[in-house]
Amino acid sequence: MKPLAKSYLMMALAAALTVTGCASGPTGEQAQTAASNRVIEAYNVPDLLAQAAPAVVESLENNVPDSVSQAERQRLRDAVYDVYAPETLQAGVAERLRERAAEADRKPALASAADKLAAPLATRMIELESAAGSDDFAEGFRAFVDQPATEARKQRLRIIDGLADDMEVISLQTEFNVTLLRGMINGRNAVVDPAQQASDSRVEQMVGNTREGIRDQLEQRVPLMLLYVYRDVDDATLQQYADLQAESDMTWTNQALRQAITETLAAAGERIPDQMNAGTGA
Repeated sequence: MKPLAKSYLMMALAAALTVTGCASGPTGEQAQTAASNRVIEAYNVPDLLAQAAPAVVESLENNVPDSVSQAERQRLRDAVYDVYAPETLQAGVAERLRERAAEADRKPALASAADKLAAPLATRMIELESAAGSDDFAEGFRAFVDQPATEARKQRLRIIDGLADDMEVISLQTEFNVTLLRGMINGRNAVVDPAQQASDSRVEQMVGNTREGIRDQLEQRVPLMLLYVYRDVDDATLQQYADLQAESDMTWTNQALRQAITETLAAAGERIPDQMNAGTGA
C-alpha cells in the first residue's frame, strides 16, 4: 500500500506520570467499554481508521485493469467505503480490545492504561506526534536529520528506540499497510476475470515483500522522526515518558491495540466481495 498512517504510534509514517486511576482499576462491563474508548481516543485511532477506505480505493485505481467497467469500479468503491466505514471500524477495534483484556485477564491493565494516557505527560507527547502530519514537517525534518550526530543526540535516540518498541510503532505501521494491501487484492480479485486474479501464493509473495520493505523503511525512519518530534522535550521528560510506556500495563495495552486494529481491518477487507454482491441484491 502506498500510504503510511499518520496518527497514533505512527505520525506521518508513523504517530504525566501522574496516574488518575489505580493498577486494579474498574473491570465492570461499563467501565471496560469506557476504558477501551478512552485508549482509542487518546491515541487518535479514529484518525488512523479514517485513512483505510481512501487508501484502498487509491490503490485499486492504480491496480484494477482498464477492462473493468466504470459501473463495476463504482460498485467496488462503494463496497470499500462500506466495509471500512470509520465508525464500524472503531467499534470493532474497541470490541476486540475488550475481548483481549477479558481473555487475558488484563481488564485492570486496560483501565490503568486509559488513566495514564489521560494524564498530562501522555497527552502532551501524543499531541507532539500529531505535528508529523503538518505541511511543513518534511522540510524541518530534513534539516534536522542533516545536523551532526552528537553523543547527546545518540543517547536520546537510544531512549526513543525503546519507546518506539514499547509503543508498537513499527509493527503497527507495517501491519496497517500489509492488511490494507490484502483488502485491495480482495477487491481487485472481485472485479477481474479469473485468469487475472492473484493466486494465494502470489498474494503471500506480495504481502511478504511489502511487509519486509515497509518494515525496513520504518526501522530506518521512525526513530529519527520521533527524535525530531520530541526535539523540544527535555531529556528528563523524554525518559519519564519512555518509562511510562515501558510499564507492563502500557506495553500490554499497546500490543493488544495493535492486534485489535489489524484484526478489524483484516476482517473488513475480507468482506469486500460479499459487500459488492449485497449491493446488487445477489
